Amino acid sequence: MLMNIDFKYSIMSYKKLLLWEKYRPKTIEDIILLPRIRARFENGVNQHYIFHGHYGTGKTSLARILIGVYSKETPYLIVNCSEETSIEYLRDEITTFCKTKSMLDTNSDIKYVFLDEFEKVSKSFQLAFKGFVEKYNGNVIFILNTNHLDRIDGGMISRFKKLNFDCLNHEEEKFLKKEIFKRIKNVILEKENKDVPKENLINIINKKFPDFREIIVDVQDYMEVGDVDNLSSNVSNKLKLDLYNTIYNDKISYEDVYNFLMNNFGGEGISNMIKLLGKPFINWSIENNKNIDKLFECNYIIADYSDKLENSTDPIVLGMTIVGKLRGLLN
Repeated sequence: MLMNIDFKYSIMSYKKLLLWEKYRPKTIEDIILLPRIRARFENGVNQHYIFHGHYGTGKTSLARILIGVYSKETPYLIVNCSEETSIEYLRDEITTFCKTKSMLDTNSDIKYVFLDEFEKVSKSFQLAFKGFVEKYNGNVIFILNTNHLDRIDGGMISRFKKLNFDCLNHEEEKFLKKEIFKRIKNVILEKENKDVPKENLINIINKKFPDFREIIVDVQDYMEVGDVDNLSSNVSNKLKLDLYNTIYNDKISYEDVYNFLMNNFGGEGISNMIKLLGKPFINWSIENNKNIDKLFECNYIIADYSDKLENSTDPIVLGMTIVGKLRGLLN
């Protein structure tokens, strides 16, 4: 008998169980930032910014704090550019927001627009947006967020203050690792009444740095099972992201996908690839709002082909088939 599942509710319930959601910072004091970044926002935000850098470094969290998502004292609009990529959305939704008088009782006329994953919008959107920023420059502050600054038009970039969230030197790396350790040890673990041995916690931070979310995912794994999953510990964030980007980029040729699997997994490592497409892929998809409604079908593909791996005469062919099916479903 088929069950009528409220998928959105199940996703929200799932998110409540995730420590990186539960302890998402809601004030500027809560968030871990490099000193050069924190100093810029001691008195709020007063110009347009492009936040860029590695996944999980606090770009989205800071933007949401600055525009007033949690204080609810300022009018704001959040645009998920992985979903809204067309110039029509710019002309309709964003224009309407910028032109409409705010209903909030505030002494300021400033509004905020946060465009997350801005590199995903169309070229026509980017070209039109340049003039749009200038038109509403007096009463709207725009914050763009991207993991790929090189995909944004140079004319767009020139209208914004660029802020790099990646560590620029060893001292910044040491500072962030120390702050992450303190936040996990003194806040998260204490509130959860759990413990992770210092050596193991340092090991997790070093292997997943600078992605704070991935660090918290591994900490939660340790809390639940008393050990860090070997695969999760030994596979770099870059390899996982390269795998996921290979699945989502259907412009990558068959030959390049084959070479990627051979060079990074080989025949003996396809089982590891399949594991990366399990819980890590689910967490990443939910975190980045990537085709969440298709996760059930993705899980079915992975489960189906996991069973076939043991009897497969050529694991690479099986791996190529899995990637191909996921690319067909998700693109």
